[in-house]
Order: sequence, then structure tokens, then C-alpha cells
Amino acid sequence: MQTDFETNGTAFPTNVRQMGAVDDGLRIYMEDYVHTYLYQYARSSVNGEKLAVLMGKNIVIDGMNTVFISGVIQARFTEKLKGMETITSQSWKYISEDMEKYFSGLNIVGWMHSRPSFGAFVTSRDEAYHKKVFGAGTQVFFVVDPTDRLDRFYVLNEAGSALRPVKGYFVYYEKNVQMQEYMLANSLVQPKNTGVDIEDEENENSHIDAAAKIRQVLMSKNADKVKKVRFKYAAFTCVSAVMCLICILMSMSLASSVSRLDRLENEVVTVKQTVEEQRQETQALAKDVSNYSPVITVMAAENKTQNEEKEGESERIYTIKEGDTLAEICRLFYGDDSRLEEIIELNNIKNPDVIYYGTKLILP
Repeated sequence: MQTDFETNGTAFPTNVRQMGAVDDGLRIYMEDYVHTYLYQYARSSVNGEKLAVLMGKNIVIDGMNTVFISGVIQARFTEKLKGMETITSQSWKYISEDMEKYFSGLNIVGWMHSRPSFGAFVTSRDEAYHKKVFGAGTQVFFVVDPTDRLDRFYVLNEAGSALRPVKGYFVYYEKNVQMQEYMLANSLVQPKNTGVDIEDEENENSHIDAAAKIRQVLMSKNADKVKKVRFKYAAFTCVSAVMCLICILMSMSLASSVSRLDRLENEVVTVKQTVEEQRQETQALAKDVSNYSPVITVMAAENKTQNEEKEGESERIYTIKEGDTLAEICRLFYGDDSRLEEIIELNNIKNPDVIYYGTKLILP
């Protein structure tokens, strides 16, 4: 059962969670079952891309374009054409059948593309595909990076010439029988038995929060890394202690020979130095992993060195304007996204989805 949203009285759901900022030109409301299922579906293939079609309604409320997303259908039987994962005619046949079976009365309001470890920015191929297949009205494009837990909505600008990022969206909580039935039939995740009232303790206990589950998985992985490093540290310590003991025993047994004793003393010194170096390296590695930031520390050091080496060279400077994205800036100067990673690395940008108006970018 889907909720009918009033266009005059603006009867929005009462249980709403805001994700990001409020966009000036578009409001997007995604039902929690859909949000949960999209992440489960994206994570079902860690190394591969996934496509899905978003179902819902487009409504103008108080002069504001509003999109309510209350269903999602997997895009099966996709094929990679010219480097782009594409929905085939067989996929559309499957989607049409599921639309009629589970989501009658709803329309296609956009699509989702998951790209593990790629971030949540749009590519030129995504933009071209969106214009060709989903360019009508205010159909949206949802990018998901299930590995880094990043997502973002995009919609065509007023001129229809390019996709612009939507500042944020809302997740709302309501009974969604149609989505429950689809989730049961396509069992990536067991549906929640939540009611309308978010304050209800029983409903809160049965609620499946995808974000919390993902955070738990990430924390579990980090804890496993810490355990492995600590185990290696303990193993190195034991091995080092055994080696030192063996060297001492050998030195005592060969004390009668001055030449051998001198040679063994040199070997003991070398072993102790090696053990100390291993101990220091292991402690540093354990400290880095315990802080959950080994990669960030190395990358920061490398970026700092690269930036220092590039000081003094002739560089192009671009001042970020309101509404700019890194992908658009890269296409403006180079015609495509081929140098996007180079711009990110050159400017030591930690999150390519967050850039600020007035910031100066160094262009390679």
C-alpha cells in the first residue's frame, strides 16, 4: 500500500530523516525499504557494477518539483557496451514484468548505478546515457559507492545540457507492502516490519538500518586488521627472542675460540639491530592500524611530497564557482574525465564530492 501525498495540504510523511542539505530546485523523498535494498543490492557484487530502476511519482507541491521514490527494480541481464554498463532489451522486458507485478500505479522516476570504490561523482558516460534513456522531465540519477558508503542524486539542469548534483534528499519511514513483497521475492535482505510511528519501541527494535549495518561491517573489518597486526607483532617478538637466545647460547659454547667469539658477537649485534628495526616497524604499523587510518596517512604524505615537488612549476589556476563539480571542471579544460584523478591527487582532495566555492584548483 502506497501513501497518497496531498498536493494542496502538503501532507508529507511524519517520520523523515534528512541526508545532506536541502536543494533549492528539487525535493527527493526515498522510502526506507528502497534505501536499504539499494545498498544491499549494490553490495551484493563488491567488484562489479549494478544498475536498477527507481519507481515512484513526480509531484509539484507548492510550486516545487518533488520526487517520491517508493520502489526499485533490479536491472538484470545488463551488458557492458563501450565501457558502460547498459540496460538491454532483455533487461527492460524483465523490468516491465516486475513493474506490472509489484509496482502497478507507479512510474519510472530515475535509475541507480553502483560503482564500488569509485566515489559518487558522475562520469561523462553516465551523463550521456541518462540524457538518452532517462532525460524526460525530472527523472533522477542515483550514484552509489557501497564500499566507501557514498551516494548522491543528480538531475538535469534547467537547460537540459548537463547533470547537476542535488544537494541532498530525505529518507522517510512508512509501511510499504509492495516493496516488502519485492524484497521477499528477490531475497537480498529480509524486510522490516516497521509501522508509521518511529517512536514505537517495538518497531524500532525490528527496524533494519542499512547504514548501521554497513558501519558494523566496516568496524568489524578494521578490528580484524588490528588483530592480525597484533598477532604479527607477537610472532615477531617471539621469533626475535628465540633468535637472541640461540645467539647467546652459541656464543657461550664457542667462547674457547677467540676468532669465532668475535664473529658471533658481530652476528649478535646484527641480529639485535634487525630485531629492533622489525620491532619499531611493527609498532608503527600497529599504531597506524589501531587509528584506522593507514592509507590516509600514507596518501597524505605522498600528496604532500608531490605538491612540494610541483611548487615552482608553471601551473594553471582555476577558481571554483558555485555549482561546479570536479567532473565538469575536468571536461571544461581537457574535454573528458581522463585527468580527473590527476586533479584530485594534485590538489590533495580527500573527498572529490566536497569542493568549496572560491577555492583555487591547480590544473596539471
